[in-house]
Amino acid sequence: MRRVGYLTKNQEYFAWLCTWFFVFYMAVNTSRADDNGVQPNEKRVTVADTIQMTTWADRGYFWGGTPDSPVALFSPDQKQFIVNVRKGNIENNTNEYSLLLFQAKDVFQARKPRVLVNMSSSSNRDAIAHVKWLNNGTIAFLGENPGESPQVYSVDIVTGRRRKLTHHPTPVVAFDVSDGGREIIYEAVPPTMSTLDRPETRRTGVVISTQELADLLVRDCDRDRESNIANRELFLQTVSNQATKIASKDYLTEVLPVSLSPSGRYGLIGVYLRDIPVPWSGYQDKLLRQYITEPRKPGQVSNVIQYMLLDTATSQLSPLIDAPQSWYNLGLAWAQAEQSVVVSGAYLPLEKGDQADLAARKTRTFVVEVMLSNREIKKITDADVRVTKWDHTTGKLVLESGYFWKKLPREVYRKTGSEWKLASTQEEDNSRNVRLDVTLEEDINTPPKIVVSESKTHRNAVLFDLNPQLTKKSLGRVEAVAWQGKDGREVEGGLYLPPDYSPGRRYPLLIQTHGFRKDRFWINGPWNSGFAAQPLAALGIVVLQVGYAPGGEDMKYTNTPDEAPRQMAGYEGAVDYLDSRGLIDRNRVGLLGFSRTGFYVAFTLTHSKYHFAAATLADGFEAGYLNYLLWPNTDYIGVNGGTPLAANLESWTRNSPGFNLDKVKVPVRLEDYGPLGVLAGWQWFSGLSLLDKPVDFVWLPYASHLLVKPWERLTSQQSNVDWFAFWLKGAVDPDPAKREEYARWRAWKN
Repeated sequence: MRRVGYLTKNQEYFAWLCTWFFVFYMAVNTSRADDNGVQPNEKRVTVADTIQMTTWADRGYFWGGTPDSPVALFSPDQKQFIVNVRKGNIENNTNEYSLLLFQAKDVFQARKPRVLVNMSSSSNRDAIAHVKWLNNGTIAFLGENPGESPQVYSVDIVTGRRRKLTHHPTPVVAFDVSDGGREIIYEAVPPTMSTLDRPETRRTGVVISTQELADLLVRDCDRDRESNIANRELFLQTVSNQATKIASKDYLTEVLPVSLSPSGRYGLIGVYLRDIPVPWSGYQDKLLRQYITEPRKPGQVSNVIQYMLLDTATSQLSPLIDAPQSWYNLGLAWAQAEQSVVVSGAYLPLEKGDQADLAARKTRTFVVEVMLSNREIKKITDADVRVTKWDHTTGKLVLESGYFWKKLPREVYRKTGSEWKLASTQEEDNSRNVRLDVTLEEDINTPPKIVVSESKTHRNAVLFDLNPQLTKKSLGRVEAVAWQGKDGREVEGGLYLPPDYSPGRRYPLLIQTHGFRKDRFWINGPWNSGFAAQPLAALGIVVLQVGYAPGGEDMKYTNTPDEAPRQMAGYEGAVDYLDSRGLIDRNRVGLLGFSRTGFYVAFTLTHSKYHFAAATLADGFEAGYLNYLLWPNTDYIGVNGGTPLAANLESWTRNSPGFNLDKVKVPVRLEDYGPLGVLAGWQWFSGLSLLDKPVDFVWLPYASHLLVKPWERLTSQQSNVDWFAFWLKGAVDPDPAKREEYARWRAWKN
């Protein structure tokens, strides 16, 4: 299933899978705007440098949002901890993962960590993931090596002996394990099922009903079924090592929570629903309501999440709460005695409550405790926070901001009797009074380092410098900026300046879209799909990474006809702002959109009166008619003002970029990923080609939405560096392998 690209929504943004070719990148340099070639420079940051960086291997961190786990995972006795890191290997086209083991008593003595486990992945999956301590001497994790199917492993801390705990015939993609290690719950890729190559199909054909397009077109050839939004199967494995399949009519995916209670008595699993209860149409949250009420065929999977409670004694799934679960603030924590579970981002049922309470339930989410015996719900708070920890030693429940753009204060609650109460400031301070605190220290200009501090002695030290090699590179300085869009709203972003930036000189500008954070060192931008901020800055191009309006204001306009015009106004305002500062040549401005912001760039190219020199649309939602027919979704209806029928056809022809390709005046590069990506980009490719407009189209049929494999990253990121260096500066890489590509571009230019 191809989902709409929201990288800040329901983890759906992670769709498709990997590579077909690559050209190795030579470090290049351009010093003047009129250069027609580039020269080697060892100190310049290249795309290859960014691929080979070491990073913290946390899924939520990689996605650009709230991390899934702490930086350091401490053993139960707090005497040792592990950190999971990764780096790309270009030669082998793999990502190498290492579990680093630290002794708490040695952290201030500058001792090197012990490498407990090394594994590497040639797939789009993590080679080491979902790491968990079983006891003080054993760790469990999900792991794989090239050519192997990922399974659950344990490793003995003393001997380093690794043992495979599951032996599933297909890839295991998510799991959790009880504290004693006796029960394992896991999700796995379903066996490949032939759709076409069977006698029944030859005789009677295929009846089309609720199947996804992927099921019809790629089921027979997509053997790995790697896409992390493909439907999974759920299994429960007990001490006998026998795995039992748990029946689920709903859609399972590893991007939603899979959790087992401490003793293994219960499980909690996030699902996408196939059948939405009729009373749920009463919810008034604008975005949620669209997905609840959108027309769907019976049994067709929705975009609405619900938590299911698994009774491991009976292997039965049932709703935890008779209400949907928000895409945001996904978090949960089990009571030690397993009589309840706390979840955040939860909507509440609408069948009871006074008028004020029901009004709140229709529009807000809550942090709640659910009693498992009778499903009684106890409200804790309606703040937009996420459950991060329930400390059973102190009884404190820790809630932290789930939105980086809101920056809500951390809150600590304590249960007194049957009621939850906000702890005092002193109690909150005490809840942080841990002996050792291991964090990732970074900001927009500081590469990440793992830092350790001790609260009692106030000692602190760098525990592990992830990328000491960057001290030998010339990084462009990043400046946090704010400006007014043409519509008057405030927009925030990050401005990447060339390493040899000279005040008073006007530079080409590339506007990279889809997010900015002051607290993250994003050498390329938020993700690696298309974005290459520092390598572009190294070639003398100013890069603006566009963020969001303060306070999450942009979300109010999602799935409305105002969504794209609002973002276009932000890009236009950015050009005016940087021009007024004397920083840019407004005649040499490029646009790069990825995922949801591909739509914003497409809309800008077809509706703005501003001049742009080149653009890239990378694996994104583009609000077009063809894609609506292929993947019907309420997003297309919302942004275009209705369904594309007679009554709304005028609105579609006015708003949808695909109906306005005659207005495109710049060369466009299209990138689409995954087995159906070639269809996703076809309306733009075919339309621009028929209009004899310059268009490049690169399809990476095995790539994931967030690019992972080194060769695919080189194909996307390096090609975009070449693309924008050529169109914004006239710069050419002398690599002979690129001669044909440049000849094609020169023909368009002339």
